[in-house]
Amino acid sequence: MKNMRSKLFKLLYPAFALMVVSFVSCKEEEEDLAPMRMFQPGGEIAAASGETMVKLTWKTPANTPAGSVTYTVEVAKDTLFQTPVILTAQTDTTAITFTDQQLEIKQDYFARVKTNARENSAGESKWLVGSRFRIRGEQIFNAPLASEIKDKTAILRWRPTAGVTRIVLTPATGTPVEITLTPENVAANSITLSNLKASTLYTAEIFAGTMSKGITNFATKEPSIFTLTITPADDLLATVASAANGDVIGLEPGVYNAQGGNILVTGKTITLQSTSGNPSNTRVNFKEVVLEGTGAGVKLKGIEFDGTAANAAYFLNLVGSTTKNDAPATFTDILVEDCIVRNMANCFIRADRATTAADHKITSIAVKNTIAGLTSIGTTYVFFTLPKLQFETLTLENSTFYGFGRTFMAAGTEVPVKPTILITNCTIGNFGGGGANRNYLLFDGNTNPVNFTLQNSIIGNAPLTGQLIGNAAFRANGAGSSIVIRNNNMFNLTNGATPALDLTFPANATPTANKTIVLSNWTANTFEVPADSELKTASTTGGPIGDPRWVK
Repeated sequence: MKNMRSKLFKLLYPAFALMVVSFVSCKEEEEDLAPMRMFQPGGEIAAASGETMVKLTWKTPANTPAGSVTYTVEVAKDTLFQTPVILTAQTDTTAITFTDQQLEIKQDYFARVKTNARENSAGESKWLVGSRFRIRGEQIFNAPLASEIKDKTAILRWRPTAGVTRIVLTPATGTPVEITLTPENVAANSITLSNLKASTLYTAEIFAGTMSKGITNFATKEPSIFTLTITPADDLLATVASAANGDVIGLEPGVYNAQGGNILVTGKTITLQSTSGNPSNTRVNFKEVVLEGTGAGVKLKGIEFDGTAANAAYFLNLVGSTTKNDAPATFTDILVEDCIVRNMANCFIRADRATTAADHKITSIAVKNTIAGLTSIGTTYVFFTLPKLQFETLTLENSTFYGFGRTFMAAGTEVPVKPTILITNCTIGNFGGGGANRNYLLFDGNTNPVNFTLQNSIIGNAPLTGQLIGNAAFRANGAGSSIVIRNNNMFNLTNGATPALDLTFPANATPTANKTIVLSNWTANTFEVPADSELKTASTTGGPIGDPRWVK
């Protein structure tokens, strides 16, 4: 028996000894790794980037009282930290800030953080590695106004900034040119560039010494080539009627009295454009601009349109034919650029004439760098009346809309093509009405699927004085809709009742990164952004929001 126990012991001992060693080894390894895991900074490394700095934050390690540990932060240009560490810093809080004096602007970096060893306690932790971050860099340039960009010249403006010295101008294909800013440029916060190439994309970067203070892009226009030019002494209505498809009609400065009839564009696409490119010196007194039938389209550039004399009902009116407004038609594109449109009784565009949805079709409608509004308020029409029109894109950019009643835009009839609507860098103010049952002040898409983006814009002061509206600001219930409402400033948007209730957005249109700053200096048709306003850096790109013309 004793012999058997001895043999069994000899047989099992090696396995038992190996198990004990393995247990001790695992125990020691766990004890070695436990502090590294336990005291590693918590959460993720979050980065809040500004023009001249970036703030990195993380969470206190688990089971560690706040303020009881310190941290080491390292920054490199690659996430694996295989390139040299650019800087190392210590902090006793779960945050650290780096400035443009320490890191290059517009350069991607990665940070990692570890908890330092404590005296008579655990050793240092493992590294927590963060995602890519950067310092945006200052952006003192105002967005270039399209009316100030010509084929050979351009005006650049910037917010008042001490110490600016030069601009580096780089064409898309070509050699950069350095331009020294004169005392006059610095005092005016602007420069007029000349001898530019037509139809060319430029990048301008402004510096104070060696420090970049902003970058902007602009594209010079095509050389103006007119099929014919006319003066106010000519008959504008007759000229349009006799024009051929594709004609570009140049309007010399002056006042054109076209209120005697509609500017009728039938079955063709034409361009009406001021020769000066300046709407302040070229005005057309109009009744309506009517697009009639398949092939009808129009480009309107650099003109002021005033509907006062003719008691204009609409600015743009889409009809199938003169005798049958609802006749099927496929229109060509609409572009309104660098214009002023005012004093219509009803709306900017009426495009709801079709009896059956999609009987009227168009590819693109665009309004850019334009001011459009009603002086005589009507609350019967939606400002952009688009039901039953099949359109692919609607773009409103760098423009101002004001003074209209009822809803801003409606496209609520389902059509085979899901439209894409982009409203960016626009100012929409002092508008809205129609009664307490009139909902969807900003947009009514009903069940029509839509891709809708409202961004970098300022919307305020609704409804109009004395008007009531419903509580809902927005509707777009169509399956597959994409709704983005971001980086806007929306203020004084209520139902107009006493007491007033703020307008609401549905769950699928939840606004993000928006502000509610009240701009008290707005008037009926001027919408300036104060010089010291945070709205000048509130856009998705770190620049100003709203129509650029109001940024001083």
